[in-house]
Amino acid sequence: MSLRAILLLPLLLISLLMGSFLYAKWIPDNLANNKASHLKAVDQHLGSVVEGLIPLLLGSELDIIHENLNALKKRNTTWIGIRLVDAEGKQLYPLVTTAPPSPSLYNPDVQTLQKPISYLDTQLGTLYVQIDLTPTLKNARKESRELTIMLYGMLAIMMTTIILLAEFAVRRPVSQLAKAAKRIAQMDYDAPLPKSLSHEVSNLVDSFAAMRDDLRAYHVNLHHEIAERKEAEQALKKLNATLEQRVGDELAKNREKDHLLIQQSRLAAMGEMVHNIAHQWRQPLNSLGLIVSNMHDDFRFNTMTPETLNRDVAAVRHLIERMSNTIDDFREFFRPDREESQFDLVEATRDAIAIIEATFKNNHIDLELDLPPHPLLVTGFHNQYAQAVLNLLANAKESIVASKTGSGRTRITLREQASDAVLSVEDNGGGIPQGILPKLFEPYFTTKEQGSGIGLYMVKMIVERNMHGKVGAMNLEHGAKFTLSVPLYPAP
Repeated sequence: MSLRAILLLPLLLISLLMGSFLYAKWIPDNLANNKASHLKAVDQHLGSVVEGLIPLLLGSELDIIHENLNALKKRNTTWIGIRLVDAEGKQLYPLVTTAPPSPSLYNPDVQTLQKPISYLDTQLGTLYVQIDLTPTLKNARKESRELTIMLYGMLAIMMTTIILLAEFAVRRPVSQLAKAAKRIAQMDYDAPLPKSLSHEVSNLVDSFAAMRDDLRAYHVNLHHEIAERKEAEQALKKLNATLEQRVGDELAKNREKDHLLIQQSRLAAMGEMVHNIAHQWRQPLNSLGLIVSNMHDDFRFNTMTPETLNRDVAAVRHLIERMSNTIDDFREFFRPDREESQFDLVEATRDAIAIIEATFKNNHIDLELDLPPHPLLVTGFHNQYAQAVLNLLANAKESIVASKTGSGRTRITLREQASDAVLSVEDNGGGIPQGILPKLFEPYFTTKEQGSGIGLYMVKMIVERNMHGKVGAMNLEHGAKFTLSVPLYPAP
């Protein structure tokens, strides 16, 4: 909104309120007061007229009454009708029978006054006078119009004066400041600054001039710094010419170490995967061995029939298919996610449990689940989250095995808390030493002889960086507790 509009709107609002007050309140009240005052004076005049008519009515002197009323009508030009009736309603004046005077339906300024005439509690008659208040109210209306014109004229002069003062004292200087600011943005520090009669705008111009001088000094200093930096870069290039080879060698060594560390981590993951597959295959292989022995005994004792052969072959195929599905499950689990998607945390948690469940059974570790019956939807990477849960379960299993706990136990709980889904993994593996608890999620930090130190670091990266969540770890009475908190997918 422009400055003119900001100044004009309040003045226009004041004009509207003033006009509403004048035409809705002041002018009608003024006219009503004038009308009431005039009618009061007429009523007093009629009182004296009525007193003069009493002896004439008592003496039945109608000729004198007619002369007095005719003279009264001539003297009062605004009295457009006079009518006198006796106590029985017989019209005494004028002699010509006419309809009773009534207020004009089209002229609200015409008023009718009636004055009863009585003597010693005896009703002698009634005097009716119809008065045209137009001439009386004409002056009042003229004064109201002149006052309205004068007020609006004064308001127009005030509006024009304010706008002109704002134009010369504020808007033009501010416009010149804006143009100077554009030139300063183009590094032209010699743009002319305005002069204003307004003290506040003068202060603004002074502040702007100080800012311009500061920018000019900063620009000069910046040129010096750039020149010095170029000199430093030249010197650094000369230094880099001698150090480049050594830095390259060190970088190559570090890359080789990183590759070895990643390779070790991959080998460890592959070894863990093969170890889990072995546990998953142990029962099907035992079943295959029993079926093959049964088939051998049936053939040896000549009890094999087509029915038994088909049954055993079907059982063998079922077990082989189950083992093949195990390979597919592991391969799908370790396949990297390409894009973010919406997935169910309950399903991802169960996928992780399915990978390592056989290992827990083989190590006699009870796995307790407390998962909600309904899905908990989040946005992120399904396999990455499942990998994070798998890392926590593997860490719990290793802690329990290392502590040689008689009855190993791991509890997985998944709960909805406010707008987050919180998964906790508790174990009774003896807990984490307080000294290393703050460093637990740091990269390459491990307390295991064969550990890579990236398992829990991967958990932290997956949850915090890729899923915008939080990880935590704490000690319980007989073990440790890890928590993963990720934001839920917003409900529609």
